[in-house]
Amino acid sequence: MDPWYFPTAEEYRSRLEAGGFSVDTIQLFPRPTPLPGDVTHWLEVFAQPFLMAVPDEDRPGLIAELRERLEPGIRSADGCWIVDYVRLRFAASRPR
Repeated sequence: MDPWYFPTAEEYRSRLEAGGFSVDTIQLFPRPTPLPGDVTHWLEVFAQPFLMAVPDEDRPGLIAELRERLEPGIRSADGCWIVDYVRLRFAASRPR
């Protein structure tokens, strides 16, 4: 089971409206975020639900492999790791 949920703006609007909200604005936009250190720590924290399915002794090797595969796409020339977060921002209200 995938513990992460990343709805589109349209999907989230539908969910809000189905819950009785009136959506004033809704916007999905990229928010590249530099990590304060190596991506290894980020993986250990944010990929934990997936890593728990891997035997303890195999996790370091898997994390090293993931780091290697991610490096060309999310590590800048100056060595900074930048994760490609996406922000969903909305304003909604429920009629009284």
